[in-house]
Amino acid sequence: MLENLKLKRYGPIRLPLCALLMLALISGSLSAEWVPELDAVAPSLDAQTCFACHGPGGESIAPAIPSLAGLPRRYLLEVMQAYRYGGRFSTVMGRLMTAYDDAQIEHLADYFSRQPYPVIRQDVDWNLLARGKQLHRRFCFECHGDPVNTPKPGVPRLHGRWMDYLRWTLHDYLVGINQGDDEMSEALARLVRNQGQEGLEALLHYYGRGKP
Repeated sequence: MLENLKLKRYGPIRLPLCALLMLALISGSLSAEWVPELDAVAPSLDAQTCFACHGPGGESIAPAIPSLAGLPRRYLLEVMQAYRYGGRFSTVMGRLMTAYDDAQIEHLADYFSRQPYPVIRQDVDWNLLARGKQLHRRFCFECHGDPVNTPKPGVPRLHGRWMDYLRWTLHDYLVGINQGDDEMSEALARLVRNQGQEGLEALLHYYGRGKP
């Protein structure tokens, strides 16, 4: 069943360009001293290195690239460290994260977790929303919550996130590329076994709408 998942990884040109921009910015930011109080006025150079791909303030405008704004601090730390040490699949992030030390990663998690959570407007299939909502309540709600109910500590919201990025990332969990979250992988595999690709797509469109 998994081999039938049709994925489109958008932006084959955008990602390398972003990586080049980030590497250029990183080279000038590694020696910069971070002053936390200034983040409210202007983001540090370390944070700005992420803007080329993830958007100003961490609000992405590219369907294949996630927004970082408003994600839980603990989640951001875990994901960045996973990229750094090879526990999470990436095109360029694994290489980029090796340029950051622990203090810089802590700062990035602090900065982006304090930003407002963006709900992205995107086209959805309204015929799939009711089924997607039902599947969310059955398989995902307990951990991820919804726009009204708070997720578990350290667990990100899924509503309002780019559907293309979620489709790609969930596939990586299904095939075992992303490591470190067995509960997530098991729940997702159970959903696909019971509901098929159509059920997963309904879930993605429900999240794409951005409302409970």
